[in-house]
Amino acid sequence: MAYRLIDAAGLQRGRLTGIALTGEDLVDAGQVAQQISLDTVREARLVAETAVDRIRDKFGPGVMGPAAVFRHAS
Repeated sequence: MAYRLIDAAGLQRGRLTGIALTGEDLVDAGQVAQQISLDTVREARLVAETAVDRIRDKFGPGVMGPAAVFRHAS
């Protein structure tokens, strides 16, 4: 529904910077509420950061970094 609202705005050059949605009684008694995001770029970055953190925990802090600082293999 939220994506349809944003698409309905029909903005081509302008940018919709915020939208507030409220939901009530959406979670059953035994379930946990989860926050959703409409910013897919931010969500992808957060998933990548989590993966990098897990790799660094497993193999050490120096195992990953910017590609520009690594030496070329020869």
